[in-house]
Amino acid sequence: MTAQRDLRNRGLRQLMTAMACLLSLITLAFGQQPDSATSRRLNLHEAVEMALRHNHVVRIAALHVEEEQHAKEVARSAYLPTLRNDSTFAHATDTQFIVIPAGAFGAVGGTAIPGRQFTINQGDKDFIVSGTGLTQPLTELFKIKSANDVARADLNASREKARGVENNVALKVRQLYYKILVVQSQQSAIQAKIRAVEDLQSERVQQVKYGSTLEVDLIESKAELLQAKQELLTSDLQLSDLRIQFNDVVGFPLKTVVALDPDVRAPTDSCEREHCIKLALDAHPEITEARAEVEKASAGVRAAKREYIPDIEAFARYSYQQNVPFLARNFGTFGVHFGYNLFDGGKKRATLRERDAQLAQAKENLARISDEVEVRVQTAYNKLERTQQMVAVSQELLTTRREAKRVSAQQLEQGTYLRSQADAATAQEFEAQTLLLQSQLEYAQAQDELTDAIGQTAR
Repeated sequence: MTAQRDLRNRGLRQLMTAMACLLSLITLAFGQQPDSATSRRLNLHEAVEMALRHNHVVRIAALHVEEEQHAKEVARSAYLPTLRNDSTFAHATDTQFIVIPAGAFGAVGGTAIPGRQFTINQGDKDFIVSGTGLTQPLTELFKIKSANDVARADLNASREKARGVENNVALKVRQLYYKILVVQSQQSAIQAKIRAVEDLQSERVQQVKYGSTLEVDLIESKAELLQAKQELLTSDLQLSDLRIQFNDVVGFPLKTVVALDPDVRAPTDSCEREHCIKLALDAHPEITEARAEVEKASAGVRAAKREYIPDIEAFARYSYQQNVPFLARNFGTFGVHFGYNLFDGGKKRATLRERDAQLAQAKENLARISDEVEVRVQTAYNKLERTQQMVAVSQELLTTRREAKRVSAQQLEQGTYLRSQADAATAQEFEAQTLLLQSQLEYAQAQDELTDAIGQTAR
């Protein structure tokens, strides 16, 4: 029995050891898996730079610029002559014969020339023709120049559009950055408010017990506590949404936990109103893109007018043939080709009118965008002035709330103030700090919006 018990204990120990090793391996395996919710710290400048490198919209715009660059190279290649080889191997079902009867060329000394009938075959049923030719357009160079003007205008428009996309993405990153900081500050203020209301409720429970206050006041304090908790849950949800949007814009995985640096550099002095408007009208991406569209439409009008020019091109060709009658085995040809459509059903005239209408639309669109950009600059400048005033008011409010907190703390020590009243003063100070931060960030955002309205990247 003792031997069996020892054997059983030894087997149990071995089983437990094996299970412990297995659990250790499983723990190690799960510990080596990458955490999907990685965390990193980021400041505002780094966030903008990463968005400009990794944002999908920015990268698509850059690829579109590359596409238009290659399209311009394609259009430029039309200036050069083309070297082309054409080869044909064919089989004919029948060929033509030449019959020369006897004596067709007369007789000499009573002898017919030829002395008998000859049948000559013109070539063979299987024949080969191969030629390499060089063609240089002449009058088409005017049309090719118009096509190159269109390609260059498309390239310029794509570059300006890409610059506008970068400006919009940079502005959106900064706006989300500011909103996240504001909501985080609001959460601190709401938590301080919850602590103050909890203390107030505890005090009113005692006051109701001793009859120094009404029960309706206790119910009201409980309602205030529930409302504050609801505000905290709402801010949590809002902060979660903002973080997801921020990660998407910057190019992070959506579950990345980013700790934002609250130290935001104060905005620098902006330009004067009229100077800002001038800068916007001169270099805003939307305006320069619209100007490129006007250039493109003008090039289209020139191309439509040049369709009336006949097509003249020079060519030179070297050919090789086998079994083709009346041609040397190797021979060359050169000359000038002329082509013109005598009747096209009014296509050229309709195309020209279409291009004129497109040019008028492009010019009108340029005027519209110029007015919109000027309105944006005016609006952004007005917002900058208002937010600057709001910062000054928020600073005065914070100074007042700090003084009220100091007085309430003194009266709490003297016993003339309740704990809930002191906590309420602390909560009001947090709210004032949040308002000041919000005002400062709105001022910084107004500066960013003015920078974007001018046409520059808010970095």
